[in-house]
Amino acid sequence: MTTSGRYQKILVPLDGSEWAQRAIPHAVDIAHSHPEAELVLLTAIVPPTRDFAEQLAFTGEDGQTQIAREQIKQYLIGVRGDLRSEAINVTIRLSEGTQVADAICDTIQREAIDLVVMSTHGRTGVARLLFGSVARDVLERVTVPVLLIRPDQEA
Repeated sequence: MTTSGRYQKILVPLDGSEWAQRAIPHAVDIAHSHPEAELVLLTAIVPPTRDFAEQLAFTGEDGQTQIAREQIKQYLIGVRGDLRSEAINVTIRLSEGTQVADAICDTIQREAIDLVVMSTHGRTGVARLLFGSVARDVLERVTVPVLLIRPDQEA
């Protein structure tokens, strides 16, 4: 296999944060060196648990969840448009599940992803223990290469 064919599908998980978007330029650089590559932009939606679904529907939060889904979709469409203007082949995916890492790992398998480019949120110490690490979970569970982008310390 030639170098230009190594990465056919590159997954870029995005959560709408500035930190997550820092992975995009790295993925774009790789895509430019692999002209046939496709970037797959993924946002994982973790809806409220079933235990609270009825209460949320009663209080009107179900409508808010639909609005949030549409906003996420529009965000991804905007990023896709920006990247397509740079002649990058891009698709978008929304995935719902109970855990973000599950959604990422499922997408890696379902979409036959060759490389994951994702940002860490840079949590350390107690914050990492309390909130966990999606990046760590993904690293431990997949067999494809994962390029982790650390956020700037000032950010």
